[in-house]
Amino acid sequence: MCALAPVYAALEARVRDRNDDASVSLFDHGRLDRTDRIASDLAQCGRRVPRDPIVPAVSDYVRAIESSATSPQRLLAHHYTRYLGDMAGGQVIASMLQRHYRVGPEALTFYDFSDLGDTVHYRRRYKSLLDLVPWSPLEQAEFIAECRVAFTCNADVFGQLGEHVGATLGGAHGAGGFLRRERQHLPA
Repeated sequence: MCALAPVYAALEARVRDRNDDASVSLFDHGRLDRTDRIASDLAQCGRRVPRDPIVPAVSDYVRAIESSATSPQRLLAHHYTRYLGDMAGGQVIASMLQRHYRVGPEALTFYDFSDLGDTVHYRRRYKSLLDLVPWSPLEQAEFIAECRVAFTCNADVFGQLGEHVGATLGGAHGAGGFLRRERQHLPA
């Protein structure tokens, strides 16, 4: 989560900047914001948000978000990929941090979406709203293409973080195996 602080700061700022767009304002729920939660969680662990990106892929991810802000479809693709991913897979990460590293819930508020109510219902509602936004087929294709960019950026961050900490990511059961299998779904 520490590495993603600049990503969330950029995403949340760009969404606030574009909140005058009707399609963006549908999804700008301040309750989704994670920047303050990241800072709070790090403070619980005696750390601060780093000044510089931990790995180069973070800077690339921020640039992709900044670039996407010219289009509501592209910006929402990053919003959708980050937050809905955090609500789903992030819960697994939080439980692993608690179990393996004994991190208490007070230092894992980043993964806490309880103020949204039932997150399964929230995610379904979010996806239903996406279906109702009156985008043209070209705009829908733009959204889908940018979701792929967001996923690739995220995978690159995790891959570089693994290398940064010296983890072996190439094994079939490690993160590298997961990333390799997921990238098979992306166009070259």
